[in-house]
Amino acid sequence: MTRNDRLLYLSLPLIGLFAYTALSKLLAPEVFREALLNQPLPEGLSLSLVWAIPLAELLAVGLLLYAPWRKWGFVLSGGLMLLFTGYVSLVVLGYLGERPCSCGGILERLSWEQHLLVNLLFYTLSLWGGLLALLPSSSTSS
Repeated sequence: MTRNDRLLYLSLPLIGLFAYTALSKLLAPEVFREALLNQPLPEGLSLSLVWAIPLAELLAVGLLLYAPWRKWGFVLSGGLMLLFTGYVSLVVLGYLGERPCSCGGILERLSWEQHLLVNLLFYTLSLWGGLLALLPSSSTSS
């Protein structure tokens, strides 16, 4: 299996996740807006995030789909997953109290602990893909 094959296989779950969550948010913007307004953020920031988060997720999808830019897709995915995982961790640890999930779709039905595990899995995929994409390629493929 070539390095490009590995990168493609690592990117597919991330593409699925971000396409699904972005479309869930964009198809029900009022639901996402209300969930964000219930977060411990300034209202202006929450209102900006209504469009910024799904657009960033779609940008990650686009970058991951286009092989020459895939490494930047892993970098963006890792950054997004780090932010999302940090937020969920704060909720699980009790620093933010119970907050509505603003992630969209079926992920809203997970417990916060389950959500944390899912986020850690996708963060790990992002890191793994990013490291593989950013490390110099060897002359032999294994």
